[in-house]
Amino acid sequence: MSKIRGFSPYTIIKEAVRSLKANERKVVSDRFGINSEHKTLSAVGKELKLSRERIRQIEREGLRKLAVKIIEEQSTWIDKILDAFDRSGGVTSQDNIAEKFLDEVYVSNKNEFNSLHLIFVLIPQLIKIEKTRDLESGWMLASVTKKDAIKVIDDWADHLKKMQKPVHIDVLVQQFPQHSKYKIAFLSELPHISKKIVKTDVGLVGLSSWPEVNPKNIRDKIYFVLNKSKKPMHFYDIAEAIKNQSFDGKGVVRATVHNELIADDRFVLIGRGIYALKEWGYSEGTVLDVIKSILLTKKEGMTAVDIVKEVMKLRQVKKNTILINLQTKPIFRKIGTDKYALK
Repeated sequence: MSKIRGFSPYTIIKEAVRSLKANERKVVSDRFGINSEHKTLSAVGKELKLSRERIRQIEREGLRKLAVKIIEEQSTWIDKILDAFDRSGGVTSQDNIAEKFLDEVYVSNKNEFNSLHLIFVLIPQLIKIEKTRDLESGWMLASVTKKDAIKVIDDWADHLKKMQKPVHIDVLVQQFPQHSKYKIAFLSELPHISKKIVKTDVGLVGLSSWPEVNPKNIRDKIYFVLNKSKKPMHFYDIAEAIKNQSFDGKGVVRATVHNELIADDRFVLIGRGIYALKEWGYSEGTVLDVIKSILLTKKEGMTAVDIVKEVMKLRQVKKNTILINLQTKPIFRKIGTDKYALK
């Protein structure tokens, strides 16, 4: 990780803004959300009874003064920030700056995060990546070009469309030998600033449009969770896993999850409230249907023990449920002491 131990951006900014005029201090603090909520130019202008353009001028002048002060007085911390940037590939998304650069104790602190953002604005060696149709907002070292990043992302996206499955970054670099000139840390960060590609939990790269790697609705989130677990789950546990995954911050209701499981034929009920993916080899139907399908290929019959074993591979039910079906349903006939076949 690139974390900078002992680094408190808020402490630095809190001290630096004291050197500003009152209006400059208020505008900068309000615009960057330091000891305040983020405010627009218009909102700050109304409070100070000044025009948007005048607020913009005050902000620009305040930032110029802060840049001079911080570059002169905080060169050690700036060097550490630039070094951390270099070690993390020279690029990062805006959403990741706290986790990448702040000590654990500061990661969830709003003033620390907003002060870090402000310090990034003041460092001339850093370039802001503006949010566009293809890119998330973020930051880059001036020595790294946005053009290079976009070219790599586009190459990978085109190849993934052909592959139709997520792959490891090494596979993509092998496909494009010209990308090997970049540091692996830089390449690893590209999915975080791209809207075209994403990195999965297991480190593979896929297209953001694929629901199996970047789910948007409840059904796709269910599929994602089950596919990740690699085993059947109760719908209560599926709902909890979706909540813990924090896909988009939206809440999830168990009843909604259950309804979507019932409605989507990718999912199969294999026990009381327990669901699996059909692609794992599970089929729809009751325990009776499963026993029938098993015995269809066994004209000579099977022992009750073997039937139970086969059914349990496809359904999570009690052994007695299977035996009761064998003993009471008229479509089965008993052969000898412990074999059953279809009539």
